[in-house]
Amino acid sequence: MQYYVLEYQYPRKGFISGGATFLPALDQYYDPDHTELPTHTTAEVILDSNLRKMDVDFFYTGNRATVVSDAWKQLLEQWNVVAQFIPAQIYYYNQEPVPGTYWIAHRLKSLDCVDYEQSQYAGKKLVLRSIEQPPRRIAKGFEQITLNEQKIKQDEFFTLEYTYISNPIISETLYQEIQKHKLKIHATPIEQFRP
Repeated sequence: MQYYVLEYQYPRKGFISGGATFLPALDQYYDPDHTELPTHTTAEVILDSNLRKMDVDFFYTGNRATVVSDAWKQLLEQWNVVAQFIPAQIYYYNQEPVPGTYWIAHRLKSLDCVDYEQSQYAGKKLVLRSIEQPPRRIAKGFEQITLNEQKIKQDEFFTLEYTYISNPIISETLYQEIQKHKLKIHATPIEQFRP
């Protein structure tokens, strides 16, 4: 099956980012993978000053929070995607609220599904050795990513464990649903993705 990497930029808009704060305030830095957030947590995101009109369905903040529109959240829930959705109010840099409903998709499923033999990345020999003799090294500097589809099973939306790549990966069938619903999300086939 073909897989796609969700990009944190949208054609003609460029890179979209901002800063997220949480209520109640977190005791430590935000960790999108390991921190369990209380169910009543909410978030506020202030967009970077260069963004004049925010009308995309997916972006990433400087402190690693993945933001999704309500339409994207509903589609993910229909596909039984594992995540904790935190309500988020989005503001432009001048404090003007961005219309629409947004969520932070927290604790996305992470899979150890990179084919480390077939992929091209920095320190390949060291990473392969660490798989045989832990502790595991984090793979970085990817020039080409190949996935081991047997380890993916039925998952349609996930992140890559043991890599520095934070972009979510989606299946071709889910990408077709994104296009069918006309969501403004930019994705690249995984073999063409360059972090």
